[in-house]
Amino acid sequence: MRITAALMMGCSLLLAPNAFQRPDLSGTWTVPPDAPLAANGKPATAPGFGPTINIRHDADNITMSKILGGATVHVRHPLDGSETRSRTRGRLCEGDSESLWTASWQGDAVSTTFLGSRPAGASTDTRTEVKALFRLQTPDTLVIETTLPAAGGREPRTVTTTYRKSGPPVDVPATSPAQVQATIAQLEWLGGTWIGAAGTTTFEERWTPPAGGSMLAMSRTLRGGAMPAFEFLCIVERNGGLVYQAMPNGRQPATDFTLTKIAPNSLTFENPSHDFPKMIRYSLTPDGTLEAVVSGTDSQKPQTFRFQKR
Repeated sequence: MRITAALMMGCSLLLAPNAFQRPDLSGTWTVPPDAPLAANGKPATAPGFGPTINIRHDADNITMSKILGGATVHVRHPLDGSETRSRTRGRLCEGDSESLWTASWQGDAVSTTFLGSRPAGASTDTRTEVKALFRLQTPDTLVIETTLPAAGGREPRTVTTTYRKSGPPVDVPATSPAQVQATIAQLEWLGGTWIGAAGTTTFEERWTPPAGGSMLAMSRTLRGGAMPAFEFLCIVERNGGLVYQAMPNGRQPATDFTLTKIAPNSLTFENPSHDFPKMIRYSLTPDGTLEAVVSGTDSQKPQTFRFQKR
């Protein structure tokens, strides 16, 4: 039986090893020191990315980790073109923001599109469109073509950046879900000025209403006209829950306490690794008194503060 040349060619293509195998972009990718310099005198990075990108890649998903503003951001993209959301941790006293993405194969390259973002506390997305094309030029060279929108009806601008492989991909830590799901809007009852007294000592906390994914507060203790202590406080939306950030006497960095219990008129935040306190609880009693309890280990005496709203 004779086999035509065309059929033989087709068979050879089908049988050729790796003929249609898509590349694996996994690795740790770094901008080389001899890259063109940016305005700050440092090697230019791809827009929206830092000097190092960690990529873990399989048949269905690609996870990119990048360092931006001193924080590491992990984004997992399904490669089926579906819309997904990623969460970016807010700065001090700022709630998390969300980003909207799509990703898919485009020939032998991975294409991602940043569709917009939703700032903390917002109910709608801020829409834009930034496309990035990731293509292996060689096994150790990754080229990123970023297409940026332009204002005033001008043509979009494309920026090409080259990264070199500096090692294997680093494991991405699993994201722990919030211990208790909650939003800042549930804390509206805490807003306002609260003042209490014990003997000659007066203590107060002034909480802003919930807005923008957070509540801010200032606390101070007064004794004989002097202020022996003060504290900056905030409660922010984090990873689907709430985190209490305390800065006694303005101390940095803030100490975080995670929400572990919530009821219509009470909140409990905990940080087991902190020396004291390990637990902070606010409760609103039926007579309108705000009770704040801070406690530590069994050998440490809890402290209770009672406030009236002014």
